[in-house]
Amino acid sequence: MNKNSGKVLIIGLDGATLDLLRPLMAEGRMPFLKQVMEQGASGELYTTYPPVTAPAWASFMTGKNPGKHGIYEFLYRRKDTFQQHPVNSRILGSKTLWTLLSEAWRRVGLINVPLTYPHFPVNGFMIGDFLTPVGQSDFAYPRELIAEVEERLGKYPNYHSQVYTKGEVAEVLKELDYILDYRAQTAAYLMQHYPWDFFMLHLDGPDRIQHELWHIIDQTHPQHNPQEAARFREAALGFYQKVDEVASDLVRRAGEGTTVILMSDHGFGPIYRFVNINVWLMQQGFLKLKRSPLTLLKAAIFKLGLTPAFGYRLAMRLGFARLRLAQGVSSRTTILSFLGRLFLSLADVDWSRSKVYSQGNYGQLYVNLKGREPQGIVEPGEEYEELREELMARLYDFLDAESGEKVVEKVFRREDLYQGAHVDRAPDICFLFRSGYKALGTLEFTSQKLIEPAFGNSGDHRMEGFIALSGSAVRNGTQLTGAQIIDLAPTVLYLLGCPIPPDMDGKVLVSALKPEYLAQNQIQHAEATSEREALEGAYTPEQSEEIKARLKGLGYWG
Repeated sequence: MNKNSGKVLIIGLDGATLDLLRPLMAEGRMPFLKQVMEQGASGELYTTYPPVTAPAWASFMTGKNPGKHGIYEFLYRRKDTFQQHPVNSRILGSKTLWTLLSEAWRRVGLINVPLTYPHFPVNGFMIGDFLTPVGQSDFAYPRELIAEVEERLGKYPNYHSQVYTKGEVAEVLKELDYILDYRAQTAAYLMQHYPWDFFMLHLDGPDRIQHELWHIIDQTHPQHNPQEAARFREAALGFYQKVDEVASDLVRRAGEGTTVILMSDHGFGPIYRFVNINVWLMQQGFLKLKRSPLTLLKAAIFKLGLTPAFGYRLAMRLGFARLRLAQGVSSRTTILSFLGRLFLSLADVDWSRSKVYSQGNYGQLYVNLKGREPQGIVEPGEEYEELREELMARLYDFLDAESGEKVVEKVFRREDLYQGAHVDRAPDICFLFRSGYKALGTLEFTSQKLIEPAFGNSGDHRMEGFIALSGSAVRNGTQLTGAQIIDLAPTVLYLLGCPIPPDMDGKVLVSALKPEYLAQNQIQHAEATSEREALEGAYTPEQSEEIKARLKGLGYWG
């Protein structure tokens, strides 16, 4: 065991980006974070692709790339079908950091960390995340813990429900403040009343405010309204000051001898233009529609502009965008089913003539591969590789007709990003857009336009998150370079004197630690891997549809 294996406290600020944090620190709005970054070790934290909450936190908690843990998006596709289902803790094909710590008899405490529902028993306590179905009370371990918290603070808010619509900004900010305060009080209470060696609080407020109100914070955004900003921008920036105060208070409560890690799962930035990748695939000849009367009718309606995007824009103008979250579970399911029948979807694709399709938040491309896809036509081997080469070349040549600029910044084959037993779930081609562009994928064919001005969410994810460490083991004043989100799990195991499994991809962040600490505490390696069987069936069909509808409403999916 390490000679100095004290406590570790992680505060996860979902989506927090140095592009916002640095100006806020310079303005004096986040003095505690500024102190940690100046006196500790800090820098950018590169996330996994795609920079989406589910795979990012999965990579954090396992120390592995998605090829090993199996989560690539908020949804996963069941084998031999196009059916998509929400991910959850059971789908992970790897043990988590808290499981490994529990096995090493370290006491753990977790609050709202994504992918902790349904819970697994730990040596300590946990409260589950926003993927908990509505009405469920089994999202804490031990189960009676949630009743103990609710007795003091009222009903536990698992997730945010307010979204931006003109005239409703105050409600978004009110909910952000309420949930932040509730989570902070919960953390303070549990830290005081339960023993722990590792404690983690996840705050999703930064992600939510940046999705919904980036255009209010960012005065250069095309959607920025000076009158609206005059009323709400100061309150929006004040939210970050409250986050800073919460972090400062929890660190104080954690006490001396605690290594503190502040971090985000991905970065953030503005979005200006939506790109409809399946429209691009149709234009390029990779995706063909059926010639049936129903599909021809739906295609005609689509070309006329009567699309889901048109409906949403109309709802935004009328102030009804909040209804995307206000409907009941059965109503949302009925609405989505209706949209699938009225508008084009993958059900209208002629798979006998289609070679490529897109699903996912970042325009990930899947080859209609024989032997893998339900109606695959592309032969594995030479034909598959030639098709991928052609796709990559055409993506690099993809231009925005209006601006003349290239839309795609970088393209990857799946093996460039992923290795492991679950690579079969990965997209065949992955790519990153230029800053300001975003794939529009709420439905497979959301709009008939290839590229159009963004609507709804005004901010979205980037690959570069942030990390800041402080404590007696941390090298003071260090600027970190090259840190990756998969490095956190092995680093925490090391700090708590636990062996690191050989199948972790991440490495201990030695550049963040003092040389004398490293000399006194050797890195230990375990013999056994941390693989775990991936299980399905955490949600009922109705719960699955409710979670999918919620993800769509919040802008986490599509």
